[in-house]
Amino acid sequence: MKERIEANPFRKIPTILYPDELMDKAYNRAEKVAGELRKTTRGESLYKSRIIEEHKVRTTASVIGDYLANVIAKTPSVDNLNPFYREILEILIDTDEFKKSLGALQWASEFIKKLGNIYGRKIREARTAQQTSIIRKEFLGRVSSVLKQIYPNLACIAVAREKLKNIPTVKDIPTVVIAGYPNVGKSTLLKKLTNAEPEVNAYPFTTKGLNVGYSDYGIQFVDTPGVLDRPIYERNDIELHAVVALNYLADSIIYVIDPTEYCGYTVEEQLNLLNEIEKTFKVPIIVAINKIDVEGYEKNLKKIEMFLTDKNMDALKISTEKNINLDKLKRKIMEIMRG
Repeated sequence: MKERIEANPFRKIPTILYPDELMDKAYNRAEKVAGELRKTTRGESLYKSRIIEEHKVRTTASVIGDYLANVIAKTPSVDNLNPFYREILEILIDTDEFKKSLGALQWASEFIKKLGNIYGRKIREARTAQQTSIIRKEFLGRVSSVLKQIYPNLACIAVAREKLKNIPTVKDIPTVVIAGYPNVGKSTLLKKLTNAEPEVNAYPFTTKGLNVGYSDYGIQFVDTPGVLDRPIYERNDIELHAVVALNYLADSIIYVIDPTEYCGYTVEEQLNLLNEIEKTFKVPIIVAINKIDVEGYEKNLKKIEMFLTDKNMDALKISTEKNINLDKLKRKIMEIMRG
C-alpha cells in the first residue's frame, strides 16, 4: 500500500533568525525582565545586581536556546520524511549539509543553555555589582561567538525553507498519473476525466508544473508534462528523482498512446516508453489508445496489440475529442482503485 502523504511538512519550519536578530530578540526580552525586577527587587546594590544580571543571562540563554530547539523540532527529519517529499528535498538541497546544519543547531541550543547555567552561577558568586555586569558581558560574548559559528548552518536551513515551503501539497487520496509522449492527448483526457480546468502546481522537477484535477468520485489525476514523456536516457538527475517521487505518488497509471503518430513520435518510441514505465512503476497500468476518431488510426493497431499481448496488458480504445469509451475508462479506473 502507498505510504500516506501528509501536507507539505516544510511549511512548519519557522522563519530563520540570523545571529544579530537572535541577539536583539534575546536582549529585548532580557531588558523587559530586568525592568520588572528593578521595580520589585529590594535590597542592597550587590544583591539587586546579582538578581537582575542573573535573570538577564538566564533569559538570554533561554530565548536563544529555545528558539534553536523550536527550529529543530519543527523541521522535518530527512530520514523520517515521506519518500515523495524526500525525493523533492534531494532535488533541491544538499541533504547531508541540511542534516549537519540541524545537528549544529542542536549543539548550539544545548551549549548556550549550559552557558546560561554556568554564568548564572558565576554572577551569584560575584563580589561586586560591577563584577556581575562584567560576567554578563563575558557571557554575551560567548553566546555571540557560538551564533557566529553556526551562521552558515542557519543560512543553510533558511535557504532550504524558502525553496521548500511553497511546494504544493498533494492530496492524500487515490491518485492516477497520466503518462505518455507530448501531444498524445493527455491534457484533454485530464479535463474529460475531471470535468474541470486542472490546477497547475509548480514542482522543482519540471518547469511546466504538474496539472492536477479531481474527479467527482474522489480520485486525483496528475498529468506530468516534462516528466513521464521521454526515455530514461534523456533525463537528467533531477528528472530521475522526479520519476522516483511520482512512483510514491501514483496508485495507478494511464498510459496514452497515439496510434496515428501525428503526435510526432513513432509507435515504437511510444511502446518503448511504456516498457520503461512498466518496469519502473509497480502499480496497475491502464493503456488508453487515443484518437480512434482519426482516419487511419488502425494502421499501427496490430503492432500495439502484439506488444500488449506479450506484456499481458489490456488496452481501451478511446477518443478524448469525441468522448468515445471515456465512460468505460472511468469504470476501469474505479475497478482498479477499489482493488
